Amino acid sequence: MKQSKQTWLWLVVCVMLCWAAMSVCCGQAVGNAGGDGAAESSDFHKFFVAGGLLVWVILLPLSLVTISLVVQLFLTIRREKLLPGGLAQRTVELIKEKNFAAAEQKLSNNPSLLAQVLIGGLAHRDKGTRHAETVMADVLEQNCMGLMRKVEWLHIIGNVAPMIGLFGTVWGMIDAFDGIVRAGGQPEPAELAGGISVALVTTWWGLIVAIPSLAAFGALRNRIDAAAAEVALAAESLTEQLEDSAKTAKAPE
Repeated sequence: MKQSKQTWLWLVVCVMLCWAAMSVCCGQAVGNAGGDGAAESSDFHKFFVAGGLLVWVILLPLSLVTISLVVQLFLTIRREKLLPGGLAQRTVELIKEKNFAAAEQKLSNNPSLLAQVLIGGLAHRDKGTRHAETVMADVLEQNCMGLMRKVEWLHIIGNVAPMIGLFGTVWGMIDAFDGIVRAGGQPEPAELAGGISVALVTTWWGLIVAIPSLAAFGALRNRIDAAAAEVALAAESLTEQLEDSAKTAKAPE
């Protein structure tokens, strides 16, 4: 619920910034209506207005959603969030002291990926270290899959956005060729400009949305893989310490 609220907050902020920027552009266009006014307003027209409904209804909102997701995920999927410094070392030290209750308490108060994996092993230590190791591996896999499901939205957007842009390209070219037919094969350039603008602008917006989405997806996936590798090493250290504690407990017998 908290993450959902953060997502909507970032989305609202992005929408406000976007509309503020467009308002500035419109204001400049109106303020320069005479003389060079057409030149001043051309950038806004050719990158926003000329794209038609596909840009305003689908691609522009999709770009805002992408920005929101990227910001939220980069703030959430960080090493400091997934692997708090000193947590694994302190847990191992408590196990060496056979203070399992304190170790479980410390981990249960921490919502990080590392804590969830380690507490899974500690909770099943009575069934043997092999079983605890299996539980930790399962918990790690489940949590990493949960993170990847969140990141996968960027992959979906990165693949769908160019397809939407391509749809706009086809739509614009159909409109342009229809203009040629209506003009009897000898159209004026201005009659073709609308369809060609839609074709090019929608393709441009599709790429603008897709490229950052796929780049962010790759970077976040690498973060998750790196964190999973470090957590696996910490789980291995915990398993070794649990084995040593078990051997020490049996030694007097």
